[in-house]
Amino acid sequence: MVQQLSLFGVIDDESYDLFVSTMTMSYGSSPIIFANLDTMWKPDPAFEIGETNSKNQLVEKNRIKMSQVLPLDLLSKDSTGEKTVDSTLLKELQTDELPIPLKIVQHMINNNSSDETDPTKSTGNSGTGFGTWTMSISDIPAAGSNRKVCMQSITESVLIDSIGPNASTQSFMKQLCYVLDYLYVSIGIRFHLKHGLVVELQKVWDMNSGKQITKGGFLIKAYTNIKRATDIDRLNYSEQILLNLQKELQGYLDLVMADRKSMNSKMGLDNESL
Repeated sequence: MVQQLSLFGVIDDESYDLFVSTMTMSYGSSPIIFANLDTMWKPDPAFEIGETNSKNQLVEKNRIKMSQVLPLDLLSKDSTGEKTVDSTLLKELQTDELPIPLKIVQHMINNNSSDETDPTKSTGNSGTGFGTWTMSISDIPAAGSNRKVCMQSITESVLIDSIGPNASTQSFMKQLCYVLDYLYVSIGIRFHLKHGLVVELQKVWDMNSGKQITKGGFLIKAYTNIKRATDIDRLNYSEQILLNLQKELQGYLDLVMADRKSMNSKMGLDNESL
């Protein structure tokens, strides 16, 4: 479990080049491109789940997030796969069209990476890396009117492989009595700054609707992870590092706290609003 401190912001498409040059020249960090598939799973409604909301105990349903890194060569529109994928690619991603074939995304969820029907093999990709998923559950960020940054507990685990004749992410989650709720693809760039501070800029596509959520702009997230919630000195230090970044970018980029309820993976009780 880690404690993640974060702030969020947005810029429009036209400000992309300025943002990249500002981060590169001001902080001496080069952009690293990334692409992720994030799937959200909820408890199977076919099962009755006992819920408790009493004075001394609270039991409620929780979504699980399963994430996987997408191979960057899938982002290339060059059929030979030899085109270099760099930060300039994001300037081309301004439409609802997903730059990764939908069949690739579907295969990653429904099939094992060793499956002979892996569609990436036809593009010269061996499918390496398709078998590792990161599983995470996020608590609602800490409340408090005096808080200046979001502080959230995140529990993570890594699923390396699943065995069996029909092994897949879908079948694995089914064994946990979970079904797919929604999924999205994020493509962006990441800057690694001093003191463990990370700044991400990304485009996000909602796979359920087939639309780009961030159309017309980019979502920006600045964050740092702390290993122990009891490390008060480190928490205070990291919070100040985030606030310093907020102050340095003030007037050009507004970094603010996100709505804490939107960051909660708990689903609440069926018969009572929490």
